[in-house]
Amino acid sequence: MCVVLIAVVYGLVLSIGSGVNWLLAEVPYPLRLLITIGVEVPLMTYLLMPRITRWLARWIYPA
Repeated sequence: MCVVLIAVVYGLVLSIGSGVNWLLAEVPYPLRLLITIGVEVPLMTYLLMPRITRWLARWIYPA
């Protein structure tokens, strides 16, 4: 599960973080970081991790 979580967080930080930094370059860094985290955590918690966990269930929880 740790490997899956690292992969998902890496992908989100790379994509959403870059997008927020590009769109809001003039906004102070702490606020951009808060916005990035505010978007990433709900996406990861409610959308991505449940689906990925189901897809990889055999690998994560072997019999």
